[in-house]
Amino acid sequence: MHRIGTITRVVAALGGAALATSLAISPAAAHHAPAAVSVGVQTYNMDFGGDLSHLFDPTLDLVTATSLVWAETVASDIPTRARGVARSLARLQPELVGLQEVSTWRTAPTNDGRTPSGPFVTDYDSLHSLLAALKDLGTPYKAIVVGTTFTNAAFPLPAMTSNGLRLVEFTDYNVILVRQRSMGHLRLSNASSHTYQAYLPLAIAGMEVRVTRGWAQVDVALHGRTFRFVDTHLEAWGPPPFQAHPRNEQATELVQRMSGAGMPVVIVGDINARPDMCTDIPRTDPWDEYWDDNVEAYSIIRAAGYTEAWYAVHPDDPCAARSWTSGHRILDDPTNRLTHRIDDVFTSTGAKTGAVAVVDTRPRSMYGGLWPSDHASTWALVRVH
Repeated sequence: MHRIGTITRVVAALGGAALATSLAISPAAAHHAPAAVSVGVQTYNMDFGGDLSHLFDPTLDLVTATSLVWAETVASDIPTRARGVARSLARLQPELVGLQEVSTWRTAPTNDGRTPSGPFVTDYDSLHSLLAALKDLGTPYKAIVVGTTFTNAAFPLPAMTSNGLRLVEFTDYNVILVRQRSMGHLRLSNASSHTYQAYLPLAIAGMEVRVTRGWAQVDVALHGRTFRFVDTHLEAWGPPPFQAHPRNEQATELVQRMSGAGMPVVIVGDINARPDMCTDIPRTDPWDEYWDDNVEAYSIIRAAGYTEAWYAVHPDDPCAARSWTSGHRILDDPTNRLTHRIDDVFTSTGAKTGAVAVVDTRPRSMYGGLWPSDHASTWALVRVH
């Protein structure tokens, strides 16, 4: 079985003697077993910055709403948090990484709140910050797909900032990273990004806005084995009922598009739906218990023949608290407030999860007094046969 040094690093990082035993293959078994390759993958939602839901609050005027979003973005300290994400990736060094909520924020002066009176400048660029931090840590990665999901570039919004009234422009991306030290072993092709047909229609200042999502993909060949790596972020916003949510249409489109891949498929990302075997978790918060029923998109992916990494490795404990990846609200609060799992790795027929871990769940993962994100991260070792 071919590896690129991943297993050794993970055993050391996770302290897993049992993991080392489970991954070891005797020479006799290796001689008779079909050739396979193992690849480390990781999904990380980097936290966009400000909460855009302010923009859809009908009780707020546009300047107030955008000012709240901007103030939260500044307080979230994207460059510092990006260094926290970099530290996580540098520790496990996955060959492939799928990122969501990668953002740029640009502002320009304005006199009337509608048109710029000077050039836009980039205030925050989370991908640039992350790649620079990874390089500084001696673990450089390369972005091979940077796909825009949504942007307000066509209608910048006015906000009061520390520099007075400015127009704010934001863009959200899905990004696939490849570890540069692995690029000599991996052959990459068909790198592309796509937008889902289903979208969420919302209104800002009386104007209809389409919130679009999508996926990024690349085909990977390693030692004679080929698979498709896919990174996605399904829609989070929108009211119930869960059964009628755009993310379900997006999940359906994704698995339909991947059905013609002609090779094993590994999907990573934030699917914004909880595992369908975890609807009976005892909860103290009725609101969280209510959201445990949000399982449709997960079920759609599973019904298409995909197996989620955590469930594959822990079938007897599929809803363990140590698997939760979402629920944080306050980035500078060291309390672990994770309550559910929506950041997943899925494998199709021809691929199988050999190991899985949810990382960045403890205060020691904080960097500069901040959690790297409001999400934890799922890492998996995937075997492709």
